[in-house]
Order: sequence, then C-alpha cells, then structure tokens
Amino acid sequence: MIYWFSLASAVFIGFAALVWKMSGIARENRVLKAEFSLRRLNNELTVFFISDIHRRTVSEDIIREVKEHGVQLVLIGGDLAEGGVPYSRIEENIKRLSSLGKTYFVWGNNDYEVDQERLQEIFRAHGVTPLRNASVLHDHQGQAVNICGVDDIRLELDDYPAALRGVQQDFPTILVSHNPEIHHQIQETDGIDLILSGHTHGGQIRLGRFGLCEIGGTGTVHQAPYLISNGYGTSKLPLRLGARPETHLIKLVPGPCMEGN
Repeated sequence: MIYWFSLASAVFIGFAALVWKMSGIARENRVLKAEFSLRRLNNELTVFFISDIHRRTVSEDIIREVKEHGVQLVLIGGDLAEGGVPYSRIEENIKRLSSLGKTYFVWGNNDYEVDQERLQEIFRAHGVTPLRNASVLHDHQGQAVNICGVDDIRLELDDYPAALRGVQQDFPTILVSHNPEIHHQIQETDGIDLILSGHTHGGQIRLGRFGLCEIGGTGTVHQAPYLISNGYGTSKLPLRLGARPETHLIKLVPGPCMEGN
C-alpha cells in the first residue's frame, strides 16, 4: 500500500513539475532575427512580425528590444485575439505594436470569435490597416512595397486572387496569410518575394520530433522564401513544450538570396 502511495505521489509531483515547466515556456518572450533578400527592393526595410497572440499581452520588454532596431513596418499575422479576451487587452496590444511603426493586420480563424465592429474600431483608433483579401502599397523611403493580406483559409474566407489584384509588379511583394496552407495556392509567376504565416503554433506541445504540426521555420515555395512562426500565444491550454513562443525581427535587404535563423 505504501509503495503504491509513494509511486502515485511521485507521478503526481513529476506531472505537476512538467506542467509548471510547460507553463513557464509558454510565457517566454523571444525575438528571433531573420534576414531575407528581396529582388526589386532598393533600401533595407526592418519588419516586426507577430502572430497568434491569443490571450497574451505583448511584453513591453519585446517592444523596447524591437524599438532599438528601428522597426519601420509591423505585420500582425492573425489570431490577435479569441473569444473571451477582454477588448482592453486587445487594444493594449494594438497600442503597443502600432507604436513601433506602420501596422497591418490579417485575420486568423480565432479573430472571428470577437465582435468585428469593435475590432475595427480599435484598428481605426490606432491607425492599423486591416487587409482582408486585399493589397496596399506601403511607402518605404520613396519606394512602394506591396503588402498583401489573405483572409483565413480554415474558415474558407480566403481569396488569394483578390489579394493579388492590386499588386504592382514593379515593386517587391510581401504576402501575409495566417494559415501557411496558402503555399499550395502560390505560383512562381505571382511574383511573391516573401510569405509570412503562423497558425500552427509549431505543434505547441511536442514529444521530441513529434507534434500535431511541424515546428516553425523558414524555407522556399516556388522560389519564394517563407517564414512560419510558432506564434506568441497558445490555444486551449496555456502550455508549450518543444515549440517555444516567438516573435520575429526581420531585416529585408536588396538582393537575390535568403537566410533565416
């Protein structure tokens, strides 16, 4: 009897320690740096990319760290919020992010769990431009950069052709889609220079190499470089293991090559 009680106690303590560790990992604040070369880009452009904030408040430490690098453009890759998140927290996150530079937002599936008019009011109050299957020309030191946003694929709200409709082919093009499944729609002739996505959380909880989704990272599709983020927050359980949270400081430079880390 004592043996089984001791064994159960050891298992409980071990499980509690693991949950505590996973909870700590989920609260980490990391800024990963990457560099991509974009053809047709004339001057270096520093971008801050964040996705899958969910219930978290963006750390002021991250904002301070990123500001030191002179960010010129902020891209929010969806799942800024989810049902039950206070609007005051959503607005505080937008306030902090928009303080870094011109900010653009694309929708993720969980963003539709909050009141859309209230969300749009927050965007208007802080000068954030939402992109729903649309593109805009962002002025960067006198050169235009195409910023394209594709609506959520999981909810079948995406319209990739519409997102490209306003693209000016003479300028570099950054495509933001919450769901990386957008890769299946891209053609080499589309002229995409960089693809940014999140959604997968890197699997969020992984056992070694195994997880529900692949770990985030960089690569190429039809010669277009991409970055898939593990995301900043969590979904359902506020726990992570083997897929640490991350945000991204991205330097875009003129040239033909790509490198991420």
